[in-house]
Parts: sequence; C-alpha cells; structure tokens
Amino acid sequence: MPNKATVRGVLMDAAGKIVATLQGSDVFEGGVRVVTEQVEATTDAQGGWSLDLIVNGEGERAGTTWTVAGYSPYVAKLFEVRSLFLASALETTLGDLERTSAQNLKAAREGGAVRLIVAPDYDRYLALPEGQRRPNDLVLVRPQ
Repeated sequence: MPNKATVRGVLMDAAGKIVATLQGSDVFEGGVRVVTEQVEATTDAQGGWSLDLIVNGEGERAGTTWTVAGYSPYVAKLFEVRSLFLASALETTLGDLERTSAQNLKAAREGGAVRLIVAPDYDRYLALPEGQRRPNDLVLVRPQ
C-alpha cells in the first residue's frame, strides 16, 4: 500500500466539493501499477477541506500527478490546479504544493536533480520511509 499525504486548503467563495484526480502511473510495493484514482471531500462551513492523497515519490521514475478542482454546491467549477506532484508523505497546504510541485516533478524525472521538501521540523523528514528520502533532497524546515 503506498503512503499518503494530507493536503489541505480553503475554498473561499462557497461551501462545496473538492475533487482530486490521480493521473499517470508508478510502481509501488508488490508491483501494483496505479493509473488513475479519484478522491473527493466536502468543505466545512468555513470552506476548509482536507484529502489524503497517494504519495508518488517512491519510484525512481515517479510520473504520477494530481489535479485538484473545487466546485460550488451548484457544480460550477471554482478552481482547478493541474500537475501537482507529491514528493513525500508530509502534510501540506495546496498553496505550498503549487509552489514546490513543478520543481519536485522535474527532480523525479531527472533523478539527479534536487527535490525541495518542506517540513515542520527535520525529525518529520527523517521519519519518512527510506524510499521517500533521497541523498540530494533539500529540506526546508518551516515551523507551523
């Protein structure tokens, strides 16, 4: 079973639904190939939401990405963010993920490039499974 990261955010204009769609493939324990998955959450009264999404930083050629979209109660699309790459099983907000995802996806494809991992403390990074840590990771410690 692959690891998951909790991604959080706030839907500003209205209560509604958040839909995350996994695209691509990666090889996890047991050789299971995940091609697509969809995860949904309903926002709370303040527009807050959280989703547990598969982390795809485990494979040498992790090519999966997430698309996250927010919808109003009337099924009108309020936002959509594409090509998000989850590098490690650390909790993150959608805004932080948008800022780091492009660099992480490039690093996963190129193997030797540095990934930027944002963590509340260095011990949380060290607690990740060994398959999710790489010698060339750049860990930004940002207390919450």
